[in-house]
Amino acid sequence: MSDSHDSELLNIFWIEVGDYLQKLNNLLLQTEAAAQANPEAVREMNRFAHSMKGAARAVGIGVIEKLAHYMEDIFGLALKGGLELTPTVCDLLYDSLDLIQNVVSGTENPADVLSATIARLEQTVGVSDVSVEVPAVTLEEPIPPLAPPPPVIRVTSATLSINPQSTDESATIQMPVAEESIRVPVSRMDRLMGEVSELLVARMHSEERARDFQKLQKLNRRWQREWRSVRTAYIRLARRLQHQPEAISDEMVILFRFLEENQRYLQETHRQLVNLSRNIAQYNAQLTMLTEQLQDDIGGMRLVPFDTLVNSFQRLIRDLGRDMGKDVQMQVEGAMVEMDKTALDALKEPIMHLLRNSVDHGIEYPDERTAAGKPALGTVTITVEQRGKEILIQVSDDGKGLNAERISQKAVEAGLLEAQDLASISLDDVYHLIFHPGLSTADTVTAISGRGMGMDIVRIRVESLRGRVSVQSIVGRGTTFVIRIPVSLTRISCILLRAGGQDYAVPSVSVWRMLHMDRSSLFTAEGRPMVLIEGRPVPVIGLGPMLGGSGTPEQDDVTLMVLSSGDKAIAFQVDDLYSEEELVLKPLGVEIANARYVSGGALLGTGDVVIVLDPNDLIRGAGGQPRLPTRRMIENSLPVTERPIRVLIVDDSITTRTLEKHILETAGFEVRVAVDGAEARDRLNEIQPDVIISDVEMPRMTGLELTRYVKGNPKTASIPVVLLTSLGKPEQREAGLKAGADAYLVKSRFEQSELLRVIRSVV
Repeated sequence: MSDSHDSELLNIFWIEVGDYLQKLNNLLLQTEAAAQANPEAVREMNRFAHSMKGAARAVGIGVIEKLAHYMEDIFGLALKGGLELTPTVCDLLYDSLDLIQNVVSGTENPADVLSATIARLEQTVGVSDVSVEVPAVTLEEPIPPLAPPPPVIRVTSATLSINPQSTDESATIQMPVAEESIRVPVSRMDRLMGEVSELLVARMHSEERARDFQKLQKLNRRWQREWRSVRTAYIRLARRLQHQPEAISDEMVILFRFLEENQRYLQETHRQLVNLSRNIAQYNAQLTMLTEQLQDDIGGMRLVPFDTLVNSFQRLIRDLGRDMGKDVQMQVEGAMVEMDKTALDALKEPIMHLLRNSVDHGIEYPDERTAAGKPALGTVTITVEQRGKEILIQVSDDGKGLNAERISQKAVEAGLLEAQDLASISLDDVYHLIFHPGLSTADTVTAISGRGMGMDIVRIRVESLRGRVSVQSIVGRGTTFVIRIPVSLTRISCILLRAGGQDYAVPSVSVWRMLHMDRSSLFTAEGRPMVLIEGRPVPVIGLGPMLGGSGTPEQDDVTLMVLSSGDKAIAFQVDDLYSEEELVLKPLGVEIANARYVSGGALLGTGDVVIVLDPNDLIRGAGGQPRLPTRRMIENSLPVTERPIRVLIVDDSITTRTLEKHILETAGFEVRVAVDGAEARDRLNEIQPDVIISDVEMPRMTGLELTRYVKGNPKTASIPVVLLTSLGKPEQREAGLKAGADAYLVKSRFEQSELLRVIRSVV
């Protein structure tokens, strides 16, 4: 068989084994939960183990073949009544499934664990001589060097329905309807969704052109009105000259002939414009309908039910409860709610962190629960529902709740709070401290928790999906974590606004109120401006200065955009609020991945890019809270120095200045800005920069002229100059280096890591 055929066969095998593992886990969990084993479920597990054994033998993977063989024997004995599926036997079966999953995932199984599991399996099925067959499948047995295939989405013509309605007394499963289906790699679906997003952008461009056309129609109507206003005078003049033919010159004849044709031209132009406008509107309506339908259809193919994760969650709860000696059950409501597979995969780890914390920190031991008047059996509940354009996931437990005093104590020890501030901080603010990196209330580090990383991971992962996470807790009754993420990862409904002379967008789902009110409605409390909204005092912060721009000019009225996250709300004063539009979210590249308050960018119908702000970070910044690190910040952070490196950014574009300022400040630099070379030259003594990042083409004084000035002055000649420009031709680069620049970066090609590397190399 050719290599291509071997590869194809193995790909099919990995997919098939993945299906068997999921089905076996599901049925085993249901069987264990039932008071008496369901023979039909055991027979199904026996069949799946047998099929998996045969498939593994066909591709020559002996480890899976051997494990599946013993599992088949155990299920066979259970069917004959010769073996009871006790929790201990189920533990062994789960261990076997985990070992097979490791092989599928490409993870090496520890030799001692594999050997011990095989020995226990042989002992369970009654094999007397364990030395006969174990060497036949040596632990160093080579696995074909092919990684498991990429994740796939099964596209079917009918919805797969798995409905485990089970208690301690019954266990049922509705098998899927036999339908034709194909498997499509997620990467291909991602590309297809990206192409549809580009089609959506094209539709937005078309709508913008339609608006331009409407402006042209208005101009035509204005022309007609102007003509009608002078047409009477033209007719009177024409009649008068008819009686004085000797007064008509050749030039006047030409002029009158044009005026006679003018009305006909106007009428014909108006008629064509009306017809064309009607056709454009019809075309745009069809394009809109087709684009949205296509995006909905492809988005629907990417949707998978939350139920696909339930088995692993049930297994986690079951294993943790047994390891810790706690009686815990898990309930799931809304398991068939569908979500984007990418988002669901990204949420698996955070939800597992929450479940571990619920069992470890929340659920009490049986004797403690009984003493507190609770059932000995603790309950962890996952609730999933779609609310408008958001998916809401709640992870709740009926345990002892969060210990606010303990959290506060740890926060003071970590320097997050001052002891004197404890009296003024709200209970909700105390609870939200658990999301800060490194904060843990555990006294000891265990395999389950205590490292102070879980809640930080949850927050980072959720916010990377443009979502938010909050926590609620009642002492003695339990804790609930609430995760909210948008339904669509590509389309985003935003409020367009202007602040500090720059246009921005903010996700609509975080906007609580938009207000235009008299300035006299503001009042001062605790030294800061406030506004009363629905009887609730809300702080007022200028958005422009927060983003590095100018403040809103003092006027009699103010425009406010109120953002909310959990129980927090901040009213941001803006220059203007434009409209709400559905935009296509675009990553702006790694060069501004760490920019504070920025979550990405979006394309407008004009083709311009607008910065999409991060509501969670805005609320934290406005509240005086330090920025919580993101995963990329941790990966790309610079080493800490005694004094931050001072950088002078010189660029006449406010957008470029703002983005570069965000990049460098996030990396730990102290940043100053200048609007052109002349301002930078005049402020050199005042700023005393360690390095200058300058554009080339600027008014008053170019970057080349600034470089020559800096390098020609003995007092400033040692300051490194990095030219960051869109001019990428060799002769332009040569001109920059001849002027004395220490480095020359082209904007269209540079990455954030490259800029930081260059700064480190020249300072």
